[in-house]
Amino acid sequence: MAIRDYLIMGFIFGGIGTSIGGLISILIYRPSDKLVSGILSFAAGIMLAVTSFDLMPKAYEIGGFFIVTLGLAIGLIIVFFAKEMIPPDKLKQYKGKKLNYIKMSLIIIISISLHNFPEGVAVGSGYAYSDNLGLKIGILIAAHDIPEGISVGVPLIMAGISPVMVLVLTLLTGIPTAAGAVFGALVGGMSDYFIAFCLSAAASSMLYVSANELIPEAHILYKGKSSSLMLLLGFMTGSYLSFGI
Repeated sequence: MAIRDYLIMGFIFGGIGTSIGGLISILIYRPSDKLVSGILSFAAGIMLAVTSFDLMPKAYEIGGFFIVTLGLAIGLIIVFFAKEMIPPDKLKQYKGKKLNYIKMSLIIIISISLHNFPEGVAVGSGYAYSDNLGLKIGILIAAHDIPEGISVGVPLIMAGISPVMVLVLTLLTGIPTAAGAVFGALVGGMSDYFIAFCLSAAASSMLYVSANELIPEAHILYKGKSSSLMLLLGFMTGSYLSFGI
């Protein structure tokens, strides 16, 4: 298989799931505070489960304590600077809650991008071994990315971003998966330490966005029991997806 084929395949697998999530966000346009609270809690639960049962165990297994610690620290530093990555003049039209939602989406996009690169490596390495294995991994990753696309799309919708732009932004999160697929096909097992670094950096950023952005915002929007139930449901869903992949 040519490098171009790995690139296209990785982009499709990486972008289709998040795009479906973005489309779901558009279909629930102008959602109630209770619904947004539930969706944010669900997304936080998924991120916590993926971090606990997928990212961190794999990172420690293949990278060891030093690499994981380095990745956690760098991931947190990336998140701290994430809100400053968009020039202020680009955000002048957004104020108050809308500005907070834009910044929340930016952090989530960065977290997912850090996560999607090693997923792409898994796809590329799988295809290099056999077409059936690569296809299976790709389908599982696409399904895994749907709720992540929702977690990106809902804050963008709440900020007033157009539906077309929401679809474009969620689709573009497939770019790291495409790059990872090429990397995995080229170097395969030679990249263990780098993959462990990416996994732990993604874990750090996901923990931050879950604990500092999604869960607090969900409880501000709606203080009933449904947000807690959706957090638990998201955690259960994320656990299933982590063990499935």
